[in-house]
Amino acid sequence: MNERRDTPTVGVTAGNAFDLSVERDVFDGMDVRFRPVDVESTDDLVAELADVDAVIDRLLAAPYTTEVIDALTECRIIARCGIGVDALDTDRAAERGMYVVNVPVYCQNEVSEHTLLLILALQRNLSAYDSAMRDGVWAQDVTTPTVHRLDGQRLGLVGFGTIARLVAEKAQAFGMDVVAADPYVDAAAMDEAGVEKRSFEAVLDDADVISLHAPLVEETRGTMDAAAFERMNDSAYLVNVARGGLVVEEELVTALREGEIAGAGLDVFAEEPASQGDSFPPFESRLRELDNVVLTPHVAWFSQEANDERRRTAARDVRRVLEGTVPENPVNDPQ
Repeated sequence: MNERRDTPTVGVTAGNAFDLSVERDVFDGMDVRFRPVDVESTDDLVAELADVDAVIDRLLAAPYTTEVIDALTECRIIARCGIGVDALDTDRAAERGMYVVNVPVYCQNEVSEHTLLLILALQRNLSAYDSAMRDGVWAQDVTTPTVHRLDGQRLGLVGFGTIARLVAEKAQAFGMDVVAADPYVDAAAMDEAGVEKRSFEAVLDDADVISLHAPLVEETRGTMDAAAFERMNDSAYLVNVARGGLVVEEELVTALREGEIAGAGLDVFAEEPASQGDSFPPFESRLRELDNVVLTPHVAWFSQEANDERRRTAARDVRRVLEGTVPENPVNDPQ
């Protein structure tokens, strides 16, 4: 890297989506230049950020590939305003002496609430009722699909981290029985939360709702495939607020069309539109053609409080590094 400059430049992506009030507040009293930019591709990342000293990425519209990391010749830290870092080459960044940090805690309540929102929308046939009402149709169709009370149903969690634990707590308040599969959490820890530990296959076999809360890593990619859907009850629902890559979407579409499962509530997708300035291109997916799905545009994380908190936490770590100290939330170990 080149010699460090007296006044560092901090690139801030999603320049038109948010103002800089949170970031400016964090850097109060420190001389920095902010460069708000909008990016859609890796080429944009290189073109806009090649000479910055730090990056605060607020929406992760494009991946930070090896080529991007190598092009950021002045950069000391990339701060991801979120949890997942699978789209950043953290190893290459470490080799180049560059920190990658994330925000591990900021939206757990929001995501757990959204999980229950999707479960309730599916179970109570919300989309169909709402659409009929908007068309002026008083459609008290209470038999198709059959609506059941949540009390007494079984929720199966795939993954049992912080968000899944909050989902379990909220689901139990509705009277649901909760089981979970997670190879890294022992039965005693689950038992303390009133949750029964089971194998992944056993969770699929008899849960009324399967909710995904696993990270996207090589061993979890495509977890929900044709074989998984075949194991699920034909009356069961799938909910995914974690990562789109956990689900093989074409096989999910087939399972939904053929009645292998009853429906799905999805907030994340294998392919998601990248921002084009102030707008996004159309969402292209065969899931749009299905009536037995509820779709939301990767917003489970959002509340005003969560948004401010993630931006503040990321900016604080950037300031620490620019001031010569170590960040609080590194996900790599620069050499």
